[in-house]
Amino acid sequence: RPGAMKRVGGVGPTLVGKASSGVVTASTAFASDDLGVTFYNSVPDVEVSVREFEEFARDRLRILHMFDRLITYDQKSDTMDSVRPKVKKELTTSGLMLEYPSGLDADSFDQRKADYARRDSVSHFALRLAFCKTRDARQWFLTQEQRLFVLRFESLKPEAQEAFIARSGLKCKKFDMTKGSMDTNINFHEIQRATPAARIFREGKPPEWDNNFYLMPFYEVDPKLIGARKVVVQNGMAYVPSLALKSILAKKFRENLAATLEVAFQGLPTALADPRIGGFIRDLQDYGMHLLIAPKANTTSADIGETLTLENFEELMVRSFPPCMRRLVEQQREMKKHLKHAGRLQLRPFLKECGFAIEDSFKWWKQELCRDPTIDTASYEKNYTYDVEHTYGKKGHLQGQNAFGCAKIIGFPAESAGQVHGCPFKCCDMPALKQQMHKWKVPERNMLEMEKLVVQGNHYQLACIEYFKAGHEENEGSRVGNSPADFFKDSCVFHEKKKEKQAGVATSGSPAKAAE
Repeated sequence: RPGAMKRVGGVGPTLVGKASSGVVTASTAFASDDLGVTFYNSVPDVEVSVREFEEFARDRLRILHMFDRLITYDQKSDTMDSVRPKVKKELTTSGLMLEYPSGLDADSFDQRKADYARRDSVSHFALRLAFCKTRDARQWFLTQEQRLFVLRFESLKPEAQEAFIARSGLKCKKFDMTKGSMDTNINFHEIQRATPAARIFREGKPPEWDNNFYLMPFYEVDPKLIGARKVVVQNGMAYVPSLALKSILAKKFRENLAATLEVAFQGLPTALADPRIGGFIRDLQDYGMHLLIAPKANTTSADIGETLTLENFEELMVRSFPPCMRRLVEQQREMKKHLKHAGRLQLRPFLKECGFAIEDSFKWWKQELCRDPTIDTASYEKNYTYDVEHTYGKKGHLQGQNAFGCAKIIGFPAESAGQVHGCPFKCCDMPALKQQMHKWKVPERNMLEMEKLVVQGNHYQLACIEYFKAGHEENEGSRVGNSPADFFKDSCVFHEKKKEKQAGVATSGSPAKAAE
């Protein structure tokens, strides 16, 4: 229904045609178009299939996770200049970014904007349902959506930005600092020079002063701007340069969205009861915040070069196991107590996926579990062999057990007395985590970075990537973070290539080679 889609998208585009001064070009005809940027105040009145609903939500979630991964914990959200080149391609591919038309595609802009508005609004409201349940989920969703809003707002032309501000309900009045004021008590020149945020820096050029200011009540201004002395407040009115207005608008967007999340929470039971989308919404609630969405590793056992065996287990455990799996093995040995159910459930399929044959698993689990004085050979055969057979598809439903991904492991219940499982970056307190990293000889700089990622952002998967980088020089771990198996495979690939490189250097420097 095109009419409904236009209501979601906002103001429609201006058609290209002739003006009194001549032919209007596409760049000027669409200069005031908002490109579908919206506060999402209207629920989308469109029809979508279940497949589209899930596809739109997944695409948007992937974009939000890109923001979460690319923007560091100490980077401000008032500008997206450094992030834009990295996410632009993905935004365009996902249909979540609209650009101003050129002269050739101006005729199709109306339809493209309607399609964009449909996808954008449906995906936003779908994720609004998924992330309205808990406080942590709300905060994460608010932060990423605010970043997406700022990036889109920055893409608008000045005319479109001013039109959007006028429609946003923000109580402000624009004036030009160069024109002066009728009020002799107000010195515009002093206000301009006293506003650090009014300086415009361009590469290779001296800074310039922003002459466009907005006058608004001080309570409409972000307190951080006042605290940082980036705006001047006089007689209860704030003088805000146009460059700082973006952060005020972003704050208003966040406040509006935070209020609507409470409304979404009230309607959540109805959505979960819908058999068409209820299961999908539950999956997003359980795992949506922890999906790193790194490129999926497509390595096979042949690509890895080596697989896990009983002979190389000790070497590969230290060299290539992710922290969540290495900790399970070492804790079981140090305590001389068998892993409880959750720990075994986490470790068994991982060992299988790393290359352990079923015979290796039988021998290894017997050897490790029997370190516990309460378990002997007969007890092992009676109580634990079935679990190994079930993992390899020899018992039960005969389909085997797949290794858990990072999102599932992070979501494991908290450890109780005697238990070891889950993600150490989440379940261990910081002193214990630091002690463990010191024991594993992780460099101090990597440890400090892991601490910041965990403490300031709960970025457990990014902390794991930092651990990977500590043991793999000049490797950014771009394919690590989705599952422990990917960690192991990428580590094996790295070390295999390192061996080949070292062998090549040794061969080229041998006496026989030199004689040739």
